[in-house]
Amino acid sequence: MDMARQRTAAQYTYQDLKKDLAKGNLSPLYLFVGDEDWLITQGIRALKDALLPDAETGWNFGEFQGKEADCEEVAAFLSTLPVFGGRKVAVLKDLDRLSAAEAEPLLPLMENMPDHAHLIMTAESIDKRTKCYRMAASRGKIVTANSLDAQGAAAWVVERGAELGLKLSGRSARYLVSQVGISLGQLNSELEKLACYKDENSPEVAVEDIELLAVKGREVADNTIFRFTDAVADGNEEQAMGLLNQLLASGREPLSILAMIARQFRIIAFAWEASRAGMPPGDIGRELGVPLFAVQRALTQGHRLGGDAIRGALAATAQADREIKSGFHQPAAALELLVIRLTRTLPRLAQST
Repeated sequence: MDMARQRTAAQYTYQDLKKDLAKGNLSPLYLFVGDEDWLITQGIRALKDALLPDAETGWNFGEFQGKEADCEEVAAFLSTLPVFGGRKVAVLKDLDRLSAAEAEPLLPLMENMPDHAHLIMTAESIDKRTKCYRMAASRGKIVTANSLDAQGAAAWVVERGAELGLKLSGRSARYLVSQVGISLGQLNSELEKLACYKDENSPEVAVEDIELLAVKGREVADNTIFRFTDAVADGNEEQAMGLLNQLLASGREPLSILAMIARQFRIIAFAWEASRAGMPPGDIGRELGVPLFAVQRALTQGHRLGGDAIRGALAATAQADREIKSGFHQPAAALELLVIRLTRTLPRLAQST
């Protein structure tokens, strides 16, 4: 997968890592920096497979988690000789959640890594001025693992699909991304599902195949709600009504649909406020209990709408809820009225922000 076009020439990517591993080029230190979990997970798995035979994994592999990690313990683990020879590998996740003092025990080890030792670290983001970053950059590899934009994700879908024996046109790939989002993990899951369905003599994936197999249930609803909030932010009443009718036709109760709409605007509101306060996207996702790609969607919509429009949307959904529960409007009529209110007021409020 040629991800290089999404990165600057100076960056070392997941694709570069795969090429090095195929050639047997190994480094003692690796630091994955970014928020795309699929790339990080696959990179760690590839390194583990390259460095440790299965029989040695239990004895010579250690995994340590962020704030729960004791870096003296990590250093001690890698400093001791491996069982039955070979190599020792330690994975330290969420390095960016450790203070400089907490990470300091790693520095002597990183400066003089034993021949048998390999340290793999991850961080969503990291200050390049820190000693750990500078040491990893000078003595190992910094692997960039940032989320792709929609265009990059569609290109990735075509390339990953080819690895799975599928043929996707640009249109099919873009459609899959529009339905699933930019999370490579979720896209990969849908591609694997399609690969099981398609015959090797007919590997072409059409939009109809995606509609038949991919993003069922809650995932469809979540993506419809995302497109719905985009439509009302644009003032596109026709599109928003069409998406509302899709949800009604699916058999969902109107109050359930209203709850989904309100939930999306609450996610947008929290993500927008938390981001302005300096909270990283990963922490926002953990606080909300939603995946990172959903946070990124909410941040995009929040920045697009602004505070006045977000508050207006929350007020409008609360009004619709009161109207349904009081019997003032029939549920379906209340939802249609909500669409009219949102599409006619949100763009104006967003422009005034």
